Amino acid sequence: MATKPIERLMFAQGGNCFFCEKPLPRDQASVEHLVAQAHGGKDNDENCVATCKSLNSLFGRMSLKEKMKIVIHQRGEFQCPNRASSPSKSKPPPTPTQPPKTQAVAKKPATRSREERIELVIKDLKRRGNSRPGKIDTLENTVRAYMVQQGEPPGELPGIMRELLSRSYVVIENNKVTYKLP
Repeated sequence: MATKPIERLMFAQGGNCFFCEKPLPRDQASVEHLVAQAHGGKDNDENCVATCKSLNSLFGRMSLKEKMKIVIHQRGEFQCPNRASSPSKSKPPPTPTQPPKTQAVAKKPATRSREERIELVIKDLKRRGNSRPGKIDTLENTVRAYMVQQGEPPGELPGIMRELLSRSYVVIENNKVTYKLP
C-alpha cells in the first residue's frame, strides 16, 4: 500500500520537524520543498521535508539561498516561528563548574523603536520582490519570523501590522495582500 509523502517524510525524520528537530504533530505538519517548485524544484522525497505549516508558509516561494539564510541567521538552535511565542524548553545553561560547550551567541535585547522595526520590515518586504507573501496569514508569519530573526519580540506583530495597514503600505482584500511600499 502506497504511503502519502507527508507520512514517509515524518517517518524518515522520526516524527520531528526537519528544521527545529522538535516533535511535529501530524495535524501541524506539511511538506516543504527545499527548492520551491516555482524555482524548478521536484516534488520528490529528495527535495521535500516535513515541517510545520507556519514555517512552510513563511518560506513560501523563497529560493533555497533565502531559506538557508534564515536558518543560518538563527545562530544556534533553530527557532520555529510557530513556537516563537511559547516558552523555550531548551536545556538549562551549564553551571559555573561545567565548561561551556559550543553555545549559540545570544542576541542582545531589542532596543529599536517601533518606527525602526517598521522600517526593517519594509526593507525586508522590498527585498523579497515578487516573492512577497500573497495572503495575510503568510505575511504575518513572514513578519513574525523576520522579527524573531532580528532579535525583536514577536509580541510587536499586531502593532506593526496595524501600522503597515494604516499607512496603506499593505492592502488586504479577501485575504489577498497587495503592496504599496514607499
